[in-house]
Amino acid sequence: MYDKVKLWCERCDIGEQYPNIAALLDEAKEQTDLTTGEVRTFGSLEGLKVALGSGLSIVGSLPKFLYGSNIYPLDRKATRQAIEKIEDALHISLDKAKVTGFEFGTTFPMEKQPSEYLERLGEMRRLQRYQFNPDTLYYRHKGKQQRKAYCFYDKVAEAKANNMSVPDGLQDANLLRCELRLNGRLPYQMGVPEVTASTLSERQFYRKTMQCFQDGYFSISKLNQLKTDIMSEIKTVSDAFDVLVARLISQSDKTQIQAFMEEIKRADVFKNRVDYTRLKQKIEKVLNKANFTISDELIKELDDDFRNLGAYV
Repeated sequence: MYDKVKLWCERCDIGEQYPNIAALLDEAKEQTDLTTGEVRTFGSLEGLKVALGSGLSIVGSLPKFLYGSNIYPLDRKATRQAIEKIEDALHISLDKAKVTGFEFGTTFPMEKQPSEYLERLGEMRRLQRYQFNPDTLYYRHKGKQQRKAYCFYDKVAEAKANNMSVPDGLQDANLLRCELRLNGRLPYQMGVPEVTASTLSERQFYRKTMQCFQDGYFSISKLNQLKTDIMSEIKTVSDAFDVLVARLISQSDKTQIQAFMEEIKRADVFKNRVDYTRLKQKIEKVLNKANFTISDELIKELDDDFRNLGAYV
């Protein structure tokens, strides 16, 4: 389930092998800071980006490093194998290497094109929804510091756009990539004392991360289908109004609700901040009113995929 990982190891924790690492890197180059005089070395290790300065920084996709492709990310056992491969290549131990960021997720083979699932995913608690194109959907905080983000995108389209190889037989597959991205302050974010390279393959931490990944997905509001025989469910004027609103919203751009909420916040419409939450909940209640909607088949498919993830942890 792991993909890109950021590792940092203090120079003192590496020991006497530190000066020899540069010679083991591909295309190693030195860079001197003219202000401080610090000399840093930059290179790569089978696709991983490696930097040497006050310590050792290693950034990159562990599945690409181990298997040559990140279509399917790593489980606990394979993650340990990838870390050991780095250690063997650089002749060091990464037991004390801190993890400063990582991506956790998977790629689901789907019945339909990924864009059809993304258009059914609504708002997410505490994170803003951003859909840059039909194939890519992000949930993240506003501002420059992106400590946490959930990403959903068409993996085949992304691979082709970046000239990445796609395994034989999958070039025309419907592959939906779902990722939890954590960056910085990982012990605080995960509620653990520390996160090191060895932590990633620990069963308890892996389970905790899996639970966080699943909980994030299920906190997203989903757009259900309106019943085709909905007229028989309308009993009052209020029911008719709710049906009309639900129909208009379901047929419109999915970012309109978020844009409207931001607009009324900028206008300082409500004096009580709780009223904004109440409005959002009312809109979601109309969209998912039990009498008027049925579970969307594509959402059921994706829900099942996420539920099944934890079965073999």
